[in-house]
Amino acid sequence: MKGINELFTVVWILFFILLTPLFFILFDLWSGWRKARQRGEARTSYGLRRTVDKIAKYYNALLALVVIDAMQMISVWYMLNYYDFRFPLFPFITLLGAFGIALIEVKSIYEKADEKAKRHAGDIALLAGEIARHKNDPKEIAQAVVDYINKDNIKEEEERNYASK
Repeated sequence: MKGINELFTVVWILFFILLTPLFFILFDLWSGWRKARQRGEARTSYGLRRTVDKIAKYYNALLALVVIDAMQMISVWYMLNYYDFRFPLFPFITLLGAFGIALIEVKSIYEKADEKAKRHAGDIALLAGEIARHKNDPKEIAQAVVDYINKDNIKEEEERNYASK
């Protein structure tokens, strides 16, 4: 009976370990959604699709780690039952993978707003430099502004192309 209880306990622990990265991914999504709203940016389905892709990639890796842990735990169970070798039955490798994903998502939560603001500030500084460089030629100023606007349109087009794949 002890073996069955131990097995159920390990399965429940594994379930909660596998559920934890999903919470961190959703925290990152919520954070990104909130920051986009604060910046006045449109929130599109492109970001949501990227989140779904991220979930799929992370869980592909985690499931591979679960298989490795299953091999490890079967080996530990065998050694315990046939050689009286004591080592805890625990999914250590999956726990490390979930911990790594959590760290990545926490870093993502804190860095996204700063990076995006710096990128926009850099783009505006480049536009201002172009305007200052061509201050006597209105056509060149207009062309610099059009190029700046088109750069954003090209980025949106790339996002739409990515989403349609």
